[in-house]
Amino acid sequence: MSDVGCGAVPSVLDIDGDTLTVGRAWPRPVRDGARVLLVEGRDGAGRLRAARLRLERSGDGWAVAESRVAPPGGDPRLPGLALAAVGGTLVVHRYGRRAVIARDDSYVKVVRPGNGPVVAQAARHGRALAFAAGFDAPTVEDVGDGQVGFGVLPGQSLHELGARLTATEWALWWARWATAWPVLARPAGDMGAQQLPSHSPRDEAAILRRWVNHVTDFEALPVVARRRLGERAEAVSHALVHGPAQHPVVSHRDLHDKQVLAHAGSLGLLDFDTVALAEPALDLANLFVHAGLRADQALWSPCHRDIAQRAVLTVAEQTGVDLGRFETYAEATRVRLACLYAFRPAQRDLALGWAGAPLASATLPH
Repeated sequence: MSDVGCGAVPSVLDIDGDTLTVGRAWPRPVRDGARVLLVEGRDGAGRLRAARLRLERSGDGWAVAESRVAPPGGDPRLPGLALAAVGGTLVVHRYGRRAVIARDDSYVKVVRPGNGPVVAQAARHGRALAFAAGFDAPTVEDVGDGQVGFGVLPGQSLHELGARLTATEWALWWARWATAWPVLARPAGDMGAQQLPSHSPRDEAAILRRWVNHVTDFEALPVVARRRLGERAEAVSHALVHGPAQHPVVSHRDLHDKQVLAHAGSLGLLDFDTVALAEPALDLANLFVHAGLRADQALWSPCHRDIAQRAVLTVAEQTGVDLGRFETYAEATRVRLACLYAFRPAQRDLALGWAGAPLASATLPH
């Protein structure tokens, strides 16, 4: 068995004489005492690889008892991946779940057999809503049983641009976003929004509890940090479920800086897989907290963080988002991200810091 060490996620795996440097991992629910991780990383040749690991107790920590490493550009549980990867570059691979291949003129998302049409339907619906609000969004092409092709949007993500633009340039992009977002986040009863699934505060609390349980089950952080995360998750889950919810609006449900592309005066939105009707604070708080994350990762300056967060808070005020609900969803996002980053070896110290400190109270501008 290979020793995992502190945090339950190995930083390096031995694979047939090669090594896999693990970038991130996704825990699976514990069943019959078995602890399973899906991991993604780079091999010695720089190729993205995915693996499924079964862990067993080893002393005070965990050890890899069994590993299934997918071949480069392949996955036994994603039968469409091998062909889709020919001539492209694998950029995302979650073993047995999904993969994304970048081509010169398209992206191909490979999913489990039968899920392709579902992903395509959500993407088309999201694209129509985005266009109506003045955003661009990828075209949906070549839908198959287990894959969907998407057109390529021009531009660069706000995630990338936050490290390079001047404060003045940066503020202009956020002003554009702030103009378009309230149009996209339309009320549930408006035309084009009625067919969307619902994502309730109870659903959000369930996701949060699941992540905290993962951290506990895999002992992904020290005991004190796990206890603190559990306390915060319990408090915010109660606030989510029992607090006064606002009327739902169209929601991306995974809105962050990597999902927004800037090009020639226009903005594009990516990944509408989870588009739904949810409280307006959900997307805004998620974007707000991610801006803080980028500063903590030293990817954006405090000035760039503040500009982005100020734009989000301005939209929240203009659209009538309740400050209490905003702070509740922001705290839920921060707890969830602390759990998520506990499963990324290079970001574990960041997860420890976020586990111990709740989000400072947001202040709406006047």
